[in-house]
Amino acid sequence: MLVVTNTIRIKAGYGKQVAARFAAAKGVQQMPGFNRLEVWLGEGKEGEEEMKVCTIWENEESFKNWTSSESFRESHRGGGDTKEYMLGASLNKYELVVAHSE
Repeated sequence: MLVVTNTIRIKAGYGKQVAARFAAAKGVQQMPGFNRLEVWLGEGKEGEEEMKVCTIWENEESFKNWTSSESFRESHRGGGDTKEYMLGASLNKYELVVAHSE
């Protein structure tokens, strides 16, 4: 299992607006190997909010298929209008090595 986190730095006060863009999953949920998407919003440095967009995949190949798909390109169109409040982003990938559940 693979977890991919996109950490997005946002000007304070714009976090909920950015989160709303993820409310409609825009095709990712139909991708083979996709398990779940979660969006977490918290405080960042002074004057910033930090959002973690986490996607959980069966494997790295499933994630790569998503990033090279037309659905991915379509879901990321229109991002240019966010320049006024998006401060930066970083992508990280993690392999699940231990899990506990209820």
